[in-house]
Amino acid sequence: MRYGRRVTERPEPPNTLAIAKLLVVCGVVGVVISLFFIGFEELYHRGQHWLWHTLVGHHPSSIATIAVAAVGGLLLGIAIHFLPGHGGAHPADSHSIMGGGDDDETRASALAGMFLIGVLGLCFGASLGPEGAILPVAAGISVLLSRQLKVRGPMAQLVKAAALGALLAAMLGSPLAGLIPLMELIPTATLPSMAMLVLPSLTSGATAVLTLQVLNHEPIGKLPLEYLNFRPIHLLWAVLLGVGAGAVGLAVHRGVALLRTVTVKLDARSVIISTTAGGVILGVLYAIGGENVRFAGIPELLGLIGDTDTAWQALGAMAIKVIATSVCLAAGYRGGQIFPVAFAGGAAGLALHLAFPSIPMPLAVAVGLAAAMTTALNAPATAALIVVAMLSPSLVPLALIGVVVAHTVHILVAQLAGQNNASTAPAH
Repeated sequence: MRYGRRVTERPEPPNTLAIAKLLVVCGVVGVVISLFFIGFEELYHRGQHWLWHTLVGHHPSSIATIAVAAVGGLLLGIAIHFLPGHGGAHPADSHSIMGGGDDDETRASALAGMFLIGVLGLCFGASLGPEGAILPVAAGISVLLSRQLKVRGPMAQLVKAAALGALLAAMLGSPLAGLIPLMELIPTATLPSMAMLVLPSLTSGATAVLTLQVLNHEPIGKLPLEYLNFRPIHLLWAVLLGVGAGAVGLAVHRGVALLRTVTVKLDARSVIISTTAGGVILGVLYAIGGENVRFAGIPELLGLIGDTDTAWQALGAMAIKVIATSVCLAAGYRGGQIFPVAFAGGAAGLALHLAFPSIPMPLAVAVGLAAAMTTALNAPATAALIVVAMLSPSLVPLALIGVVVAHTVHILVAQLAGQNNASTAPAH
């Protein structure tokens, strides 16, 4: 038993000067992280376009597709093996979104290595979004900045949280995008007040979005889906979609866990073997699924909607995306699962629309991606805020129903599984 202050007691609030300093630092963090995000996105988009369009043509053959992905896996493994920091924690072993605080991970050389490894994997076609590749670097940058400005203790943790908030705000174009996730990640009992969490994150998010506006840089993740004619039966469709598409996010988790049992053995020999094998498999999947299943998933989801005529095609794209994302995470590609899981959930919704045309396509896709993100992140408030940033206002209410249903079913299934495991466990 530990003695001392109870967890329900809040620390003394900092003085006015300390708060003012914190907010100024968070404002600077918002600008720095926004510029960092713009540079990262421009770099990997240019590299991706050169490799997959200029080098092999807009419609590469199966052999060219597999070759590019395999070479990418090989180069990624070499980079992870030799670069300082080795790319940070393996994405399948560590899901701490507030990582990047260890001394070994905040050295400038290690941060540069993580940056290059993230760019390399995404350039060569990882079925992942940019957020997972740059979040650890953004957290490390905030730690370095805090040290330089002599911000310590809980205030340094708030600066790191503000960096995360600024990055999500820049990605989605909303100053609020990084606020709710922090409420799910940081125990508020450790803070003097809720304002000590809200104000720094709002400050960094606002300055991050303002920086994007000044530089006329568009956020990622917007889906131009319009939904106009609500019918009461659509509530039922939203509930059913929330249950079904929620399984997509869980499938990614199960797939990563299953494949990681293999790649961890390959890593013991050499990480280069794991990433090269992952690149080959990724190339085969892309050769089978075509251009719409490649990369992060947004705007590829729009291409899938325009090119798909049958429910089986949509389900096939969904399955390939789930496998490709699981392979990338298990093999050690650095990136996030928000956008690929949104693609897979949207594809599941599209399949239901194609099977039952009375279900409006925008509704099916919106609820499907919302439900899948909810179970993949296991953070309903975070998923809800991302949904609000990605979708038009007319689709948000039904998409949020999908979020609630998916998370509720996820909790019930987990509880039932726990009870079953307890009832079948041997007595001691």
